[in-house]
Amino acid sequence: MSFVKSLGLTQSFSRGGNPYDNSVIESFFANMKSEELYRVKYKSEKEIKRSIDLYIKFYNEKRPHSMIRYQTPTNYDNAYFKRHK
Repeated sequence: MSFVKSLGLTQSFSRGGNPYDNSVIESFFANMKSEELYRVKYKSEKEIKRSIDLYIKFYNEKRPHSMIRYQTPTNYDNAYFKRHK
């Protein structure tokens, strides 16, 4: 039994050129590019890596998301797990 099936999940793969299975990560990268990466001129690889780390933290802990009623993903997850203990 695969790891995915052991978790009770079903993998889904669309045909090439169909972004629907990947829409969440595609949206994340579009936001990261427009909100961070395209706005700064980086001087080093270290600087861009740090910027990406900080953006991911901001995206999860500070940036409200309309799809989850303008909560942050961290707050949304914490509330979910508190309800489902």
